[in-house]
Amino acid sequence: MDLIKGVALFLGWLSGSLAGIAAVLYSFGYLVARAQLNLLGLQGLVAQDPEHFLQEGAKFFVVLAADYLGPVFPWLYFAGWLLLAALPLLALIGWLAARRREALRQLRDRLATSGARLAEQLPWSWRKLAFAVLVLVLLLRLTTHLNPFVDVLAVADILYAAPVSGESRGPAEIRQWLTSTDRADLVLLKGRFGELLRGAAEVALVVVAVWYLGAASPWRLCLALPFMVVLVVYTLLLPMAYGVLVRPNEYPLVAVSSDSPLLAGVRGELFLLRKTGDEFVFWDKAARRVLWVPTAQVSGVSARASRLLFKE
Repeated sequence: MDLIKGVALFLGWLSGSLAGIAAVLYSFGYLVARAQLNLLGLQGLVAQDPEHFLQEGAKFFVVLAADYLGPVFPWLYFAGWLLLAALPLLALIGWLAARRREALRQLRDRLATSGARLAEQLPWSWRKLAFAVLVLVLLLRLTTHLNPFVDVLAVADILYAAPVSGESRGPAEIRQWLTSTDRADLVLLKGRFGELLRGAAEVALVVVAVWYLGAASPWRLCLALPFMVVLVVYTLLLPMAYGVLVRPNEYPLVAVSSDSPLLAGVRGELFLLRKTGDEFVFWDKAARRVLWVPTAQVSGVSARASRLLFKE
């Protein structure tokens, strides 16, 4: 009976966890997909189902783990083997410490007393000083990383809109990277997203530090609340920046048999952006226009390969 009860509890925990994971994937995938639609100029014009959002959310975390967190894994592997090799030395240090336990305890007490005496003599609390430093770090992160987020999300309508005259340097540079035929610009886009990711990680570390610094204060939550708000904002902006900078604008290159007058004038490459039960959504690369063609007017579609919209 105990085994059955344990299995039932595990299944209940697993079902609740899967529901939470699905909600997180859906939320992040929704932000990724909407940011990309706004980038292409298709917001409000293309319908997407919940499965698409779940898939985009899962891809977001896979790319984070593979491309941005992956370089950390070899160092963790090396650190694990180094710790394993150091176990005999650690065991020797532990044995020596056990033999001189009383001397080490007296040394610890003397250091604690000296530290308390020094804290009483100083005219400020080290916790207040550390909190002030963290506030400065937060302000620095806001000034150096919030504007780049704004620049990224300001790029829109790249499928059929010409560059906006007087567009600021940040969005103009990103637009150029996105529409360039040089594949090296993809590295620049991923590098820009890596900078934003590091900024969000720094804010997360600041939140953790503030939370532990305020452990003895009754105003702990109030002190940490501004930092948490900034972290939430960064967390929401990060998948949107991914949808613009990293999410590939890659779609099938197709050949279409149709009696639609819209497709009669197509002379270059034609990409399939979306297919629903009622219509096909194509992009005419040569004319830089988006075409909505009813399904009834399309007799056949053959896909050749998936390619980036603006890359040769």
